[in-house]
Amino acid sequence: MSRTKQILMAGGTFSVALGIGFVMQNGDALAGRFTDETQAPVVLSQPVLAVMPVVPVGRLPASAISASAIALAVEPAMPSLAITGPVVAMPVALHTAITLPVDTASPTFAVDQLEFAAVETSEIISDALPELLPVPPAEPIALQPICDASLSATLAPAAMVDLTLTAPCAPDAAVVIHHQGMMFTVITDSAGLARVSVPALADMSVFVAELRDGAGAAASIMVPDLASYDRAVLQWQGQAGMELHALEFGASYTDPGHVWAGATRDAAAALAGAGGFVTRLGDDSADAALIAEVYTFPNGTASHDGTVDLSVEAEVTAANCGRDVAAQSIQIMPGAEPAVIDLTMTMPACDAVGEYLVLNNMLQDLTLAAR
Repeated sequence: MSRTKQILMAGGTFSVALGIGFVMQNGDALAGRFTDETQAPVVLSQPVLAVMPVVPVGRLPASAISASAIALAVEPAMPSLAITGPVVAMPVALHTAITLPVDTASPTFAVDQLEFAAVETSEIISDALPELLPVPPAEPIALQPICDASLSATLAPAAMVDLTLTAPCAPDAAVVIHHQGMMFTVITDSAGLARVSVPALADMSVFVAELRDGAGAAASIMVPDLASYDRAVLQWQGQAGMELHALEFGASYTDPGHVWAGATRDAAAALAGAGGFVTRLGDDSADAALIAEVYTFPNGTASHDGTVDLSVEAEVTAANCGRDVAAQSIQIMPGAEPAVIDLTMTMPACDAVGEYLVLNNMLQDLTLAAR
């Protein structure tokens, strides 16, 4: 990869804020920043098997689950929960028949003995008999139809999971996929179908597909070989200009050991022990799309000792120059807690278009031993 422009190190005159935390503590750490916190909960139209009780459903009815409330780590030994669709009951308006009492002993008067006041009948009735008035009919509630969406998950090599979303009621629609704190946008086809292969981030992996109308679907699956892989995630929204780079065993930008979105490799390389690969998730054609890049290295088949240098680069473009950008990293390594770092950064002015910021402190380098 050529770097003909000056490479700037983030810091100094640039405003950079980093927050370090753990996945199990933060939940969907980008959800509050990138999405509306008041959005309707995702209504799951199918049961979800093996979703563990760490899912924080205390603030929601058992029949609904917010996509941002999916737990980021799940204990496989915990008992499973089944989440089913809601049952909505229409209110019933009660009407009471009223019979006014008749006073047979009331005196009689001649018409010329009476003086009539111009008083509205409704006023007399409402003042004298408020407790006897019938209950007015309730306004009808317009119920939005629940999208009949389904999500299936199939285990694939290299601790990958193949997802298939079927949503006939949402053709050509943007859908957000949530997985253990990672989020990205996919677009359904004209039949409401979308397929994507996702790097798993937990032994018991939970996936939620969130449609824009608040409906959704979920799936879960065990990923037994995840411990054989290190994973680093970089995610952002919109045109942030972010890139995830891995330099394996002393490689430079022009060497085959430089793995990034421009030279991704694939899962076959990892299975053969040839090195890691990058998976790019998200569809840039969607408005304010959520994008994620995931670097996977097979620590169980490392062919020799060495280090993989991981870094984040941000290109200064016409779309982001002089603006604030936000990103997040998630790192999954065997024997360690998943770690999250949030980044908020002000990009340089537009006279720096074409230059790069290099952020070396968002991801931890991998130190590997030959197996």
